[in-house]
Amino acid sequence: MLSRTDIRRECHKVTFLKGDDLNQRGAVQNLHWTKELEDGFEVVSMEASVSGSHGNLYDVKLKIDEDYREVLESDCECPAFYSYSGLCKHCVAVLLDYIEERKEQRMRPRALSAVPAAPRPRTSTYGFDGILNQYVYRDKVNLMQPDILGRVRLEPYFYLPAENMRVEFKIGCTRMYVLKNIGDFVNAVARNEQVFYGKELEFYHHPEAFTPESRPLVRFLQYSLLKGSSYMGNYLSTVYKRDLNVTPELIDDFLDAAGAGPLMGETADGIAREWSFREGEPVRRLEISGDSYGISIKLQRMQLVTGKRYGYFFDEGTIWKTDRERIEEIREFLIYMDSFGKSGLYVAGTELPAFARDMLPVLQEHFEVEMRNFSPEEYLPEEASFEIYLDAPQRDLLTCELYAVYGEEKYNLFDSLDLTERRDARREMLMKGLVGEFFNAYDPGKRQMVLSSDEERLFLFLQEGIPRLQELCEVYISDAVRAMRVLPAPHVSVGVSIAGDLLELTLQSEEMPMDQLISILSRYDRKKKYYRLKNGSFVDLGDEGIRTLAQLKQELMIADSAMEDGVVSLPRYRAMYLDGSLKEDSGLSLQKGKSFRALVRNMKTVEDNDFEVPPELDGILRGYQKQGFLWIKTLKANGFGGILADDMGLGKTLQVIAFLLSEWKESGENPGRPWLIVCPASLVFNWKSEVERFAPVLPVYAAAGGAGERKQLLEQAAREKKGVIITSYELLRRDIDIYTGMDFACEVIDEAQFIKNHSTQAARAVKQVPAGFRLALTGTPVENRLSELWSIFDYLMPGFLFSYSRFREEMETPIVSREDEETAVRLHKMIRPFVLRRLKKDVLTDLPDKIEKPMMAVMEGEQSSLYDAHVQRLIAVLTKQTDQEFAGTQIQVLSELTKLRQICCDPGLLFDGYEGDSAKTRLCMELIRNAAEGGHKVLLFSQFTSMLERLKSALAKEKISYYTLDGSTPKVRRMELVESFNRDDTQVFCISLKAGGTGLNLTAADIVIHFDPWWNVAVQNQATDRAHRIGQRNVVTVYKLIAKGTIEEKITALQEKKKALADSILGGEEMGRASFTREELMEILK
Repeated sequence: MLSRTDIRRECHKVTFLKGDDLNQRGAVQNLHWTKELEDGFEVVSMEASVSGSHGNLYDVKLKIDEDYREVLESDCECPAFYSYSGLCKHCVAVLLDYIEERKEQRMRPRALSAVPAAPRPRTSTYGFDGILNQYVYRDKVNLMQPDILGRVRLEPYFYLPAENMRVEFKIGCTRMYVLKNIGDFVNAVARNEQVFYGKELEFYHHPEAFTPESRPLVRFLQYSLLKGSSYMGNYLSTVYKRDLNVTPELIDDFLDAAGAGPLMGETADGIAREWSFREGEPVRRLEISGDSYGISIKLQRMQLVTGKRYGYFFDEGTIWKTDRERIEEIREFLIYMDSFGKSGLYVAGTELPAFARDMLPVLQEHFEVEMRNFSPEEYLPEEASFEIYLDAPQRDLLTCELYAVYGEEKYNLFDSLDLTERRDARREMLMKGLVGEFFNAYDPGKRQMVLSSDEERLFLFLQEGIPRLQELCEVYISDAVRAMRVLPAPHVSVGVSIAGDLLELTLQSEEMPMDQLISILSRYDRKKKYYRLKNGSFVDLGDEGIRTLAQLKQELMIADSAMEDGVVSLPRYRAMYLDGSLKEDSGLSLQKGKSFRALVRNMKTVEDNDFEVPPELDGILRGYQKQGFLWIKTLKANGFGGILADDMGLGKTLQVIAFLLSEWKESGENPGRPWLIVCPASLVFNWKSEVERFAPVLPVYAAAGGAGERKQLLEQAAREKKGVIITSYELLRRDIDIYTGMDFACEVIDEAQFIKNHSTQAARAVKQVPAGFRLALTGTPVENRLSELWSIFDYLMPGFLFSYSRFREEMETPIVSREDEETAVRLHKMIRPFVLRRLKKDVLTDLPDKIEKPMMAVMEGEQSSLYDAHVQRLIAVLTKQTDQEFAGTQIQVLSELTKLRQICCDPGLLFDGYEGDSAKTRLCMELIRNAAEGGHKVLLFSQFTSMLERLKSALAKEKISYYTLDGSTPKVRRMELVESFNRDDTQVFCISLKAGGTGLNLTAADIVIHFDPWWNVAVQNQATDRAHRIGQRNVVTVYKLIAKGTIEEKITALQEKKKALADSILGGEEMGRASFTREELMEILK
């Protein structure tokens, strides 16, 4: 049921308080509601009116879901409603009134579906009556004055003495009356008023009363004067009387409206004319007459008025309408001529060069120019040529002098330009701008452009700028500049071969000594296109070959000293990475040795390798498992290690057994060294039984008894030099001194995430065991951090991902913190040959679907109050902490988060004596009851064993049978419970998430319930796949119970946060984390 707490979550705290105050003051009126079904769910719809703070009455409509305690829809007439992200105070008041009234009526017989009270009458929205009247009066005009309909003329008369236009109007049908007050006229049209002008004209002022030619003018006056209002009263009558000033802002609209009918008016000559309109620019004469000292210019006069879009020339009864852009370049000239050149203007001889060069060509485009005694060619400059002088007085300083040459005359373009001189100013300015792009400073003392302290700009100028300028002019280069050469990248020959257990990379260049080449590769920056030599010259690094070599050196962390003699030794496991980087189109001269090519081909074509699946397992292994077997064999044959990272439930164990059986047969049942399998303690006997089942010929030993027994078993295996030894991570750590004295043909670690922390004793122990071949099995190579991947590879092939400090600096931090996609791609490229990962959805097309359903449980009453109180207390503590203080209390903070999650499960986990309800327990038992009635078997997971105890009590009360497995369950008992559950009719298996999340096969169940979400979804997926694996015949439904509006919802979002990153590297599971900054934690608690 909806509560005050639920309402408070839907709005701001201040809004809730204001709404509560409105409700307390009785502001809610006429509340009524109905309850009905929508899409199978019961919803409550309610309406009410609320008195606002200023006496306004607002109508409110709401729709809520009582079961899920959600506000589905809300609407309020108040102005603030649409500016709020949540509910407004009026909506809050109605909801509070509703829950109070619902509480009062709970004991009454009144049903929620009762007939609602009649709502109060509503009035029309303010101002609608004015709109409605326009339609009413239109019909009234048609009925009351049919003889005048469409006959009233509105005729303008304009006066244009200068640039400002003034307009008067006459109105009438046969006899025309002067319109004495334009403002009154506009108001009359707006209100459809009847106006008396004289005995021959009285009518209702509706637009339809006017002639079609006059209506555009009526609309122009309405829109221009009212400016969007419907009526402006005495204001218009006072401001707009007999005439109207047509401003530049109005001229376009006025002349457009006036063009529909005859237009009368007079210009500066005072002659009244009827005017017509034409598009385009009129032909005007411009006369130029020369004398000994200059020229005289006379222009045919024609008045010009400019609007926002057009210019208008008034020419003896014709108005020429011209695009404003077209006349813009001569507009100032026309205005000047109208003000100062009515009788002509004079241009002195000193200004004729600039006039002839820059102004006359523009005037000739617009006027019909007649010239007498004036030849503009005499004043135009000669064609200019240009000269550039470049010098380099210092290493990082380039100077430039630019000259324009006219015959024998030469001008420095960085001097000030005298526009009256006979020079081509336009070309000079263009050239100056073009050259100036290459320089970054100007020396006024020496009148030079300067390029200073900018190597990249200097390189581009030498490479591109000089050739470009040489196409335009003469470029003179000093010896110092000539010494600044741009050299092409050296051609490098690269050879790759195999020498023993190492790769040998040879580099050779005939164009550059090795020490210089190493220096270029070491200082290579992909953002820079060049390398600067000590003598000042540049090496162009645009070549693909240099880029490839530099990236290889950086990515493989090859030291300069390792390249001094041109031969670099690398581990064999770099072969695939080298092959991928050294493509034929990489710009290098490549020579790949025969043995190198064979190794690469062998790794790329695993399915073509000559390894036979043991006949005993040929009919058992699926196609993808045979491919996995071949992959393991290929790794071992080439001296590599790898991660078999198949999805959980795809049979990684069986693929390893096939590999061991193959090795046994190939050795003639005498391999010379034993094999070691390390796994979690709970899986030791599971591994033993699987080996005995699928490869009974293999000697197999579980090193899991007492210390003396284990020692005797290991000594026996060392003497016999054969057999499969299976032990746990914990026992390996205890017996490490014995194991380090042995020699194993192969070491396999199962659930390799156990060594994700490389500093633990378990991780150190597996890396100390001497083994010829190493393999890691895990469905989740990366659970939380990329360092886990480093730790597994440090076990497989030490040094493959370099030292951890270097890996963290150059890979983990850029990928995780800076989301560096390029580094993520590089890491993926490095590990790809040594990680085999297949997903169930890709290879098990016959595996039934897995349906995941998040189920929201809504806390109520005491449980909700306890949660809210705990959140507020934690927020108060965090708010007072600095980041430094927070860093020192993370363990306590995580403990507080665990308490919040316990309250979400059941407050009884945290508070002794709690007798209240648990929303999730109620939901969980409902799901289990339905499953049991339908004949389904259920896996019930929780990370809290105390929660499992409470759930077991609830199951016992319901007489639902169950088994239990947690960390205290002995290993042998685990196997017995699994076999029994898969065979008998027990309905529920209650499992601790950490104790039973791996290594169990529980395909008898087809429903999985995760009672509480864990930080890392990979752990949950491992648990789910106890049921969703090979052997499952039914669709598996996974229910994830989540307390709505709590930290559990945020955990679910957190689980998705880094999934995309892990997928890009492995195609694997997500990377979540259980540590936060203070800001992240505050966000989670909101």
